[in-house]
Amino acid sequence: MEIEIEQAISVEVVEEEEKEISERRKALVSQLVGKVKSAKQYHKKAFDQMREDMEAVFRGYSDKGWSENNYVANILHRHVHQRTAALYAKNPKPVASRRKRLDYKFWDGDEKSLAEAYSKMQAAAMSQMPPNPQDTQIVQDYESVQQGRKMLDKVAESLELLFNYYMDEQQPTFKSQMKSLVRRVITTSVGFVKVGFQREMDRLPEVSAKMSDVQAQIDHIRRLTQEAQKGDITDVDAQMEELLLSMDSLQNEPLVTIQEGLVFDFPECDSIIVDPMCRQLRGFLGATWVAHELFLSPEEVKEIYDVDIQENYLQYDIKGKEMSTRANFKYRTELFDGMNADNMREGLALVWEIYDKNSGLKYVVCDGHEDFLEEPEAPPVKLETFWPFFSLTFNEIEHKDHLYPPSDVKLLMPMQHEYNRARQGLREHRRANRPKYATPAGMLEEEDKEKLRDPPANAVLELQALTAGQKVDDVLQPIRQIGIDPNLYEVRTIFDDVQLVVGQQEANFGQVSKGTATETSIAESSRMSAIGANIDDLDSFMSEITRAAGQVLLLEMGKEEVTKIVGAGAVWPEFLREDILNEIYLEIEAGSTGKPNKAAELQNIERIIPFLLQIPGIDPKFLAKELLKRLDDKMDVSEALAENIPSIVAQNMAQGGNPNTQRGKGNPESQGKEGGNNAPNPSRGKPPELGNQQPTLN
Repeated sequence: MEIEIEQAISVEVVEEEEKEISERRKALVSQLVGKVKSAKQYHKKAFDQMREDMEAVFRGYSDKGWSENNYVANILHRHVHQRTAALYAKNPKPVASRRKRLDYKFWDGDEKSLAEAYSKMQAAAMSQMPPNPQDTQIVQDYESVQQGRKMLDKVAESLELLFNYYMDEQQPTFKSQMKSLVRRVITTSVGFVKVGFQREMDRLPEVSAKMSDVQAQIDHIRRLTQEAQKGDITDVDAQMEELLLSMDSLQNEPLVTIQEGLVFDFPECDSIIVDPMCRQLRGFLGATWVAHELFLSPEEVKEIYDVDIQENYLQYDIKGKEMSTRANFKYRTELFDGMNADNMREGLALVWEIYDKNSGLKYVVCDGHEDFLEEPEAPPVKLETFWPFFSLTFNEIEHKDHLYPPSDVKLLMPMQHEYNRARQGLREHRRANRPKYATPAGMLEEEDKEKLRDPPANAVLELQALTAGQKVDDVLQPIRQIGIDPNLYEVRTIFDDVQLVVGQQEANFGQVSKGTATETSIAESSRMSAIGANIDDLDSFMSEITRAAGQVLLLEMGKEEVTKIVGAGAVWPEFLREDILNEIYLEIEAGSTGKPNKAAELQNIERIIPFLLQIPGIDPKFLAKELLKRLDDKMDVSEALAENIPSIVAQNMAQGGNPNTQRGKGNPESQGKEGGNNAPNPSRGKPPELGNQQPTLN
């Protein structure tokens, strides 16, 4: 959507009256803030474990007594990336489907009865007699249902193309962020996706929910303009120069693009605070509210919510640590000289978006601020689940006191530490076994020791401690070393435990397994079964997301915008959208997210195609598309197909050539009497020029 710059950044400064906040409003805000803070404290142990897991993957250990100079082989990092690649390796394929329903009211679904009704109506029309009302009802029922289904199929196709467009429009791309989400779940045990809709001239507070437009730049200019007109910014301030430069940049572009549409946010694992009454993360069963925690600067709060919190908020750093009782807004904006990177991550406001299911409202509050940042209202995105959040977990458990399951990293932590200790012990033993020599005290001078400690190649050493005829062995003797027992530092048993805990065997980490081929095959089969179960969880999770996204698109998008994105042939409901919503739903095609087993897929299709070729009515286009899909080839079959043209083999056969043999230059009789194409035909006995032609492509 294109709008002029003046309209986009028009600012109207109105003298704001000091509106008094009622006591009951202050009480509600205080109650909501206290409720979220209490829940955050309740989940603190789980959140601390998530941070510890992330630190362990980064460093290869979580033991605080372990030095960075010690031996570290980071098997946690290897496991996280290998498991991520195994779980999410392809582009998810959205599929819009019609809900299966019993639509026919009069027709019984039997093709014979339908054909009989058609024939009776035609016979009645030929004899100029009125048709049987029952036959008319059956035919009209069939035709109306078919017409409605064609319309719904067209809407479903438009919905698929629209969803694919917004998947590609997301920055960073949807696939890369979903891959990061899977990596986050493996590391911290849980990941979240938030489905939202960005409207024209509206900016979402989520950091990762970005679209390719200039809305953030316009909001920034609007805030600076307001402050300049109020007198908060003078001509000598740095913000005034920033405002002028930004205005000049936009003035060079007469039209700017403001986009609206579907956006996906991927919040951090500890930024979603769940009601302590929740019994299960998947679907938030038992929860009455869910909050999204955001750290925003006061400037961002002003730009997004148009509320100047000034000094009325508590100041935090990016790690969530409270810095002071009240923030000094003016002091912070004026302190530019000497500000380092750490200072830029401080002075933040802690904002919560609270979705309360009981009241059906969305609250936006700031810690330390006595009023709402925006007026409470129903969530901007209407979903069947009410919550715009969707959670993904892989190691789900049933526990009364633990809502968050253990992560793979948490399960592997003891093995990681034991592996590091074993390798560090071996390193220390090797260092201790370096060659050492003994000599009587005072026998060697310092000059002699330096010569013996680091001699050059082929050196001739003159030692002061040696007398004429005295042997070196009389002065210097090697110390006998204790041999290294490899059994003391073996790590194979550690990988046995790794296989028991997360299913990864030694060969998956790049080492040569000492097990037999049968044992390795059984272990790999077990690992693939576990991965298959996780892929099913991922497909189900993504189907929930896409279904919610389809609901948002059907309810929020207008036909004009859909036609602009999808094309002139798009079909989109303008009225009774909720009825259409009950008819069509988006889902992810099963297995489209996981790494495919190409060998098994090709083997299956090679077995089934010979049988399909013998069935009458099988469309060759269907076979070609399915075969290319299994080969994962990017060729578009629709561009190569043309109507009413026989196959290349049939064209060559019509000319008498045989493309299956080179001997005899295509002469059928060169194959002998048993040749597959040597059946008697009228062309025998004719001049041989036709049979001697080479196969050609028309």
